[in-house]
Amino acid sequence: MEDEEEAREKEAETPEAEKKEEGSPEFDRVNALLHQDASSQDVPASIRRLMERQEDNDKRIKKAIKKTKTNPKWFVPVFAALLVIGLAWVVVNYVTSGQYPIPGIRNWNLLIGFGLMLIGFVMTMWWK
Repeated sequence: MEDEEEAREKEAETPEAEKKEEGSPEFDRVNALLHQDASSQDVPASIRRLMERQEDNDKRIKKAIKKTKTNPKWFVPVFAALLVIGLAWVVVNYVTSGQYPIPGIRNWNLLIGFGLMLIGFVMTMWWK
């Protein structure tokens, strides 16, 4: 008797979709739609239009992806390195009161450091 009650409780808990047998006509039709095995007669017109619209969207997206251009792999490391090296150059110049990184040119070290950073910054504007 307890087994019968447990079976009834399990039936009440399972959703309607699970209660239907896999061999039922409705399940076969849904399965065919999901796997694109259905003929055009089995598919309602609204679903057919929706599927066609989705195919068009997929084509447009694939075409847009092909048109996108990217930078070479070396581009980001180069502009990042230029920015960091330029910053380090300027910091070293200020810490050593203009004596280093290149001794003897004094404040021209600032120009070199800012020039490196400027080149790195300009490269960031071309980053895609």
